[in-house]
Amino acid sequence: MDWVPHGLGPPWILTSTFPRDQTVLGLQRPKHTVDLGSHQLKVVNSRYLRKNTFQVANYKLFDAPDEPLFPLNTKADLDLSGPHVDAISRAIKGAGIRRQYVQILFPDFAFQTFTLPISEKVSEEEKLNAINQEIATYLPDEAERPEWIIERKELGKLHTNTLTFMAMIKQRHVLEVGEFFQSRGAYPTVVDISLLNAINVFHDYLTDPDNRERNIGILYFGHQASSLAIYKDGLLTTLHVRGISSEGPQEPLLGGRAFTKRILEHFKFTQTQAESYKREEVFFLPEFVPEQDKITNYQVIKPVFGDLVRGLFGLTEHYVATFREFKVDEIIMTGGGANFSNIDVVLGGHLNIQIRKGSEIVSILDASGNELPDDVKNVLTPAIGMCIREEGA
Repeated sequence: MDWVPHGLGPPWILTSTFPRDQTVLGLQRPKHTVDLGSHQLKVVNSRYLRKNTFQVANYKLFDAPDEPLFPLNTKADLDLSGPHVDAISRAIKGAGIRRQYVQILFPDFAFQTFTLPISEKVSEEEKLNAINQEIATYLPDEAERPEWIIERKELGKLHTNTLTFMAMIKQRHVLEVGEFFQSRGAYPTVVDISLLNAINVFHDYLTDPDNRERNIGILYFGHQASSLAIYKDGLLTTLHVRGISSEGPQEPLLGGRAFTKRILEHFKFTQTQAESYKREEVFFLPEFVPEQDKITNYQVIKPVFGDLVRGLFGLTEHYVATFREFKVDEIIMTGGGANFSNIDVVLGGHLNIQIRKGSEIVSILDASGNELPDDVKNVLTPAIGMCIREEGA
């Protein structure tokens, strides 16, 4: 490969504290990525084939417990017990990844993140003060900070600002999950954020000369929550795993689970029935027209869809105001929630932004060279992105 994968370069959080049995495993590179999604666990082995084209050697999908492994409140403890123990154990065994190194993706909402634009005219000391002030908004008690992994990455310059990205996660979350994998015979080498790796899949698109001057968002529409990154001139300018708030803690962006819950409660369905109904019935029309409001199913999910629209509108408006840009030109939607038929059309109409599903932009082939179904492509995007990051390292 003649390019560096597009997320943030090298693996983000190195779990170097895990002991490894080098006499058994040697120094092999991890071939598999394990994506700890809140609806399905995904185990993927894939590679970059050519421009906008990837090949998946194999993949396995396993149902995850309904209640998420990671708490929505990033300061709370995770619940690595009962159903989650069974689900991860089943994935390790079913995917045949015992006695192998693996890479692990955590859901984005497990992290606190921020992108800080700082004037290039300020001193290094002033820059560090600004960063420390931002950290203090999440962790006001300095004595608490050693319990967290805090990673910082200089992104580059946009206009007259230097951009710094930071991600924070409780150290115990990383260690407990990593140690559990190791106890089951799979050896973790790195933990990372799902959205940063989903971005890698769209590297060629983001750096295409025709797109360099455009503001392009990547929306990872997950089950429990969603997250949004925005690129300009091939540069990550902002990444949000939560909403914008001046009145207390930022809430995670709404995910597909909220739609399922609304359908389940309205129709008195089981969880399985609600998920099937969401996939098979008409909620969104293929055009953004007034007749949309006449769709009965749309009326059922309209309140939560409205929350999604407002959340994304707030993030895009915040971006435009912060960086003095004219507009967000396009959003690429990926993740399992992108498989909600025609949601891209109606969401784009409300936001006045072109929205395209990631499955339309890239080609993802199976081991035999056949195109994977669109719904599978959207679900596997982050794990594929992590595999190619390792390939390009």
